[in-house]
Amino acid sequence: MDIIQFTTQPKRVNPKSGDGMDPVLSKWGNNLVTKFHVLMRISQIYDSKNVAIQQFVQECLEAINTLVQREGPLSLKVIRNDFFLNGQRLRYSVEGFTSFKYLLTQWKKKLIGEVIFNSLVDEGMLKHFIYTLMELEEGRQENANLFNEALARNRILTIVVNPLEIVEGEEESFTFQKEDQREVGKKVFFETIGTIKEVITQIKGRQRADIRKLKRLAQKAVHLVIEDESILLGMTTIKNYDEYTFNHSVNVSIYSLAMGKRLGFSKKTLTELGITALFHDIGKSKIPIDVLNKPASLSDDEWGMMKKHPLMGVEIVLNLKQLGEINPRMVIGIFDHHLKNDFSGYPKLFRKKEISLFGRIIQIVDSYDAMTTPRIYKKVPYTPEQALAIMLKERTVHFDPILLKIFIGLVGIYPIGSLVLLNTHEMGIVYKPSHDPRWLDRPIVLLVDRGKEGEAKKEVVDLTETDGMGRYKRSIVKTLDPFKYHIDIAKYFL
Repeated sequence: MDIIQFTTQPKRVNPKSGDGMDPVLSKWGNNLVTKFHVLMRISQIYDSKNVAIQQFVQECLEAINTLVQREGPLSLKVIRNDFFLNGQRLRYSVEGFTSFKYLLTQWKKKLIGEVIFNSLVDEGMLKHFIYTLMELEEGRQENANLFNEALARNRILTIVVNPLEIVEGEEESFTFQKEDQREVGKKVFFETIGTIKEVITQIKGRQRADIRKLKRLAQKAVHLVIEDESILLGMTTIKNYDEYTFNHSVNVSIYSLAMGKRLGFSKKTLTELGITALFHDIGKSKIPIDVLNKPASLSDDEWGMMKKHPLMGVEIVLNLKQLGEINPRMVIGIFDHHLKNDFSGYPKLFRKKEISLFGRIIQIVDSYDAMTTPRIYKKVPYTPEQALAIMLKERTVHFDPILLKIFIGLVGIYPIGSLVLLNTHEMGIVYKPSHDPRWLDRPIVLLVDRGKEGEAKKEVVDLTETDGMGRYKRSIVKTLDPFKYHIDIAKYFL
């Protein structure tokens, strides 16, 4: 048959950040990516006539047709490392990370950049679409044309496929020597958040918690931190408001591991520290959610309940049989992490004791991550620089001053994720501290556009670089508040 020439074109819209996206559209868009992922995976196991695939086809159909009915013609498009739904960037959740990563990787390998559903689709159309997609050869330039021809032969005119658009310079992306390690870091980070969430949910439901996976992930994190601590430190810029408890626990674990590395801990001790940090707030699983998420000040009774969480955490960890032999410093670290350097914290002690090293480390990193993360009662958090300034003021009262100095050396005077203005009038995001401790004020910076969306310029600069006259090419003038510039810092580390 003659090949049908398509004239249907996607509606051209300027991509917008997902920050202002309709929450309902965002929810259904994420659901669509998840259903696509599942269906693509299942299609590799069963053929199109197998009854086992039926349920997954129906779930994916519902996701597509709900959006088509709501939005009209529907475009799902890859731009760089993001998916855009009708021009609006989808922000994936912790649970959705695997689906986004799989879909993005598969589409890019097959050079498919956009799929447009111009109207409602039925079961036969969707099956043919999925199996045709999965049969495409990787790296073949004409894949989009071949795809459209295959659809046309089956009289499927409502679905249009467009090729992947390579943005100039994108093929090189960021030139890091350890790109694979960064991908491993992302996987470990998101898997650990998902696993700590599962464990806490199991504990709340009085079920047997699967701790073995969490231990394996902690060991992987130790390996990554020993190899290159900046990989996981960059991930701590991700501040998931909806998943605060789990996201925060993983961030605290990463900071603690980096501190332990600086202190010369063995791999075994680092693993114990990492697990202790993951569990430092596990006692909060016994506190009612309305108290944890209360936007107003806590009552005396509620605050009294909150102060018990370190002790409740110790009780929970001692009962985790799958954790195996527990080193006493792990439970002591959980107990100590709110005591404060002058013992003005909690729980109240009948007799003063030396605060454990694990407890003093976690106390510092717990405070820092909490201050730099949006909360229900503080939607705009402190910038990294503001948080460090507050902590320095309280260094003798609340924190171990020597450990705080080590922590500042770790994150730098301008911590990873800080938005900075340079003397060249360029804006940048602190990507890595300088390798030389003499230049804490001269980190490695990723330049970003000064426009509304703050897109990356794909240029990483080292502020220790000098010109022929021995003068620094660039210097930091001041830090900026990313919230004021509508810049999502986390996306530059994904």
